[in-house]
Amino acid sequence: MSDSSRLKEDRAEDVALTALRVMVGVIFVVHGAGKLLDISGTIQGFQHLGIPYPQYAVYLAIAGEFFGGLGILIGLLTRVAALGAMCSMAVAIGYVHLGHGLLAKNGGWEYPVVLALVALFFVTHGAGPASVDALIERRRLRGRPRTARMRSYA
Repeated sequence: MSDSSRLKEDRAEDVALTALRVMVGVIFVVHGAGKLLDISGTIQGFQHLGIPYPQYAVYLAIAGEFFGGLGILIGLLTRVAALGAMCSMAVAIGYVHLGHGLLAKNGGWEYPVVLALVALFFVTHGAGPASVDALIERRRLRGRPRTARMRSYA
């Protein structure tokens, strides 16, 4: 494979990875925002579903979905953010969807399992090159900025 072909393939992979990360991040943020904007209603819903300690679980769900989704969306602390989102989906599958079969049209677990698996991908692979994580890593590898090197902290 030529260098030009490899470069095009790398770019295509980067674009696809970034599009997947951004859209899954948006989905998590929207679901988490719904919980954040109606905490008392979400607590009542969690009680109805039999989720233990719903007054605390709501904040874990918001952390996993809203804040985890934000991390996935911009690619910041992506592995940790995706782990929180994945855990939220595991709870959703176990408490809400499992008894309804596979299909989403029946309230099944197909949609949350796809989100959980995408989150697992980001836990294991990171955010990719078009992310805040990658920007931080590039700056770290380049060394400290010249002005920071010249400053004295004594």
